[in-house]
Amino acid sequence: MNHLPLPHDSPYHHLHVPYLDCIPHYNGSWYTYPQRHGWQVLRRNKDKTVLLRDGEKPSIAENAAFVQSWLYFGLLREVLGDLLDVEQFRRKDADGTIALSTERLEPLLARWSLDCGYGKEELDGLYKLLIEHRTIGLLIAMTMDLGDSSVMLSIAALNERLLAAVMDLHVHRGLETPVNQAWILRQNDLPDIGQPIFDLMQTRGWCPYDLRRLDTEIKEVSILYYYSNLKAPRSSKDHSGCSKERCLTMLTDPATYKLSHRPGCHGCPLLSANLTDIERILRNDSIPLISLGTETKITVHDLKNVSEFVAISHVWAEGSGNVDGNALQTCLLEDISELVKKLPGDKHDQAYFWMDTLCVPVRPRELQTLALNRMRVPYERAKHVLVLDSHLGSLNSKVLSTTELFAQVSCSSWMRRLWTLQEGRLAENVWFQFANEAVNVKTVFTSLDRRRIPTRVDHWLGTSIALDLYLQIWYRERKVANTSPVGLSLSLTSHSLRTRSVSVPTDEALCLVNIINMDLTRITTVAPTKRMEVFWRTFEKVPKSFLFSKASKMAAEGIHWAPSSFMGFDSEKKWLGSPKLSSPKEDDPHAIVTSTGLQLALPGLSFHQHLTSRMKQFDFTWNFPLIVQDTNGLWYSMRVDEPWRQGSDKFNGSQQLAVILTHEPRPDPSAFSNKFSFQDFAVGVLVSIDKTEDDIMHVTAHHHVAVELLGEGFQEYFSTASMCASTVGVEQSSLATESHVASKERYTVAARQVLEDKNTMDIMIGQARHMSEPDDYEHLLSDLLDTTVVAARFGDCSRVQKVAANQQWCVD
Repeated sequence: MNHLPLPHDSPYHHLHVPYLDCIPHYNGSWYTYPQRHGWQVLRRNKDKTVLLRDGEKPSIAENAAFVQSWLYFGLLREVLGDLLDVEQFRRKDADGTIALSTERLEPLLARWSLDCGYGKEELDGLYKLLIEHRTIGLLIAMTMDLGDSSVMLSIAALNERLLAAVMDLHVHRGLETPVNQAWILRQNDLPDIGQPIFDLMQTRGWCPYDLRRLDTEIKEVSILYYYSNLKAPRSSKDHSGCSKERCLTMLTDPATYKLSHRPGCHGCPLLSANLTDIERILRNDSIPLISLGTETKITVHDLKNVSEFVAISHVWAEGSGNVDGNALQTCLLEDISELVKKLPGDKHDQAYFWMDTLCVPVRPRELQTLALNRMRVPYERAKHVLVLDSHLGSLNSKVLSTTELFAQVSCSSWMRRLWTLQEGRLAENVWFQFANEAVNVKTVFTSLDRRRIPTRVDHWLGTSIALDLYLQIWYRERKVANTSPVGLSLSLTSHSLRTRSVSVPTDEALCLVNIINMDLTRITTVAPTKRMEVFWRTFEKVPKSFLFSKASKMAAEGIHWAPSSFMGFDSEKKWLGSPKLSSPKEDDPHAIVTSTGLQLALPGLSFHQHLTSRMKQFDFTWNFPLIVQDTNGLWYSMRVDEPWRQGSDKFNGSQQLAVILTHEPRPDPSAFSNKFSFQDFAVGVLVSIDKTEDDIMHVTAHHHVAVELLGEGFQEYFSTASMCASTVGVEQSSLATESHVASKERYTVAARQVLEDKNTMDIMIGQARHMSEPDDYEHLLSDLLDTTVVAARFGDCSRVQKVAANQQWCVD
């Protein structure tokens, strides 16, 4: 992986990747390489991949050698063709071991990009190859042990580099650029391919909380690898008690909070701002500013009398706040004043600046609220915002590459905190203070040549890191064609906040209101515990996707649908809900925020009114999929997932149930070649119907569900069982009093008659094989009888009615 650049003065060497001796001669397509060499790649199911060689299970070492031969050198051969000389990728290390080296990869890519002459058809073909390569690689990486994790990491890094080069050429040729594909995935509780790098970083002193942030934000193995070779930020701090959820070194406890001094200062007095002057200016509907005079005394100024000033953005956990009063240590104030003077702008005898520690009264509460209501003003009106961060302040920006400059800012404490986001986003010019100078990182970003340059690996990495930083801080609310402004605003805000934290949880709503540009007085005039509730009730409409959000939800009546926080590490899909509904067009129907719940129009399924009592009668639980049939004879499988909100899974047996769906599942036999796969899939919410008023169904939500419209094979299978159940007339009371075994005996004759039909027998065999079950006659008969008994016990209670897409629901 030594084609990837290392950060300046990195204390680490490139990862050792073994060169495995299994490079057979290449002839023919990459796709058929395994078959040509006696290997089979078996995908048993979505989370299991098996490799066989001549029908036998190889050793771990043999698997690793094959995977490297096929997925690494085979891919290189397919892309580079005759330019590839495998020997150029071998390196003998000092200890005599043979390692994989990519030192020659960049020159080869440069030559290939100039010589290939590929057009749209050839480039699209390579793109499809790389996507298939990634799919196979992820399946192997997540389900197989290759002995050395570096083998798959190097394959992933190669794929990412080649994909970037192919995308570069699309741009270079004036073609539509295909979508980038991520290697680091988190799904179904499977380990992601980047986990070995995270494990390595933890041994190198990284805080678990920082690693969780990177795990949430980074999608490319190559970028994660670059971060892993940085010196761990704040490694001098004790992170032994930190967790993925929080960093103890960033917490601010008023009872133990200590003000910091300049390094080397052995003690200096506190300097206080005059509270009387601050109060007078605030009550005069203005903003107080401060300056430090030659006599080392703080002077308070009225913004109305100052032409330009600097706003200070800092991290309270680093000791530059004060929980007891509007005062700071003299040494810190002297440093800040000098740093402000060095920023560009008109030079004055005094350096005017605003800093919350000095300009927002700690008490009385009424005066503090007055200052908080105007928190947007200093950052919006300031000529510059100066970011003070201890990690960045220890680095010399002159020796950092552009890539590392952006990476170090991303790793700063300032990027972890919630309050600092609004301070950076509201400002026009944000300067990050390094040891030697302040750097306007936004200007550095906008001056980048972001046109793709083929074969420049440093440009590719730097642009990717910079773009992610830009999206988190400066991607302000703006118009996007065919996109709802409210949906875009909430989506961007959640993306920016999910990896940040705040010491006082009730402060979150204050920051949100400033970021989204709402009226702050509506939040500051209520009790802190009510702030988030008021924030959500301020909205008139939101995307319908919030109904399907799996984030932790509000406890207040009427807004149980709303996430309780924008922070945490939830994915966008989990927090915002169904992607199909999260980005509506501006004129599309939205969900309406009402005092009694979220009102919206969506399709659904209405269950039989006695379903829950019938389930209770036969001890049927929601732990198993529920098979139901609509009035058109179509069969569905419904799987109940986690509760919709805390405590929302409680409902009694007398309530009528329904499911609200993202869309109506529709038959599509051509969607899958396997007739036992589902035809369509929709996520939904299981609700109980409280009342219907003015054609609006008022419902209480209980669980998230997944609804599948079953494939043709299962349609026939369950229809067969239902038909078998209907041929024997039995009272429900009789079925309720007899054992499952006795009920099976009751239907045995009918089931045997059904199995005499060849088509039915074929369906039963196909179903058994799909489920990896035995397909002999006795097993097929027993399986059919099990399903028949369930069908008989449920009877008409397994029938559902479709609910039209224009049905109005009010959900809480």
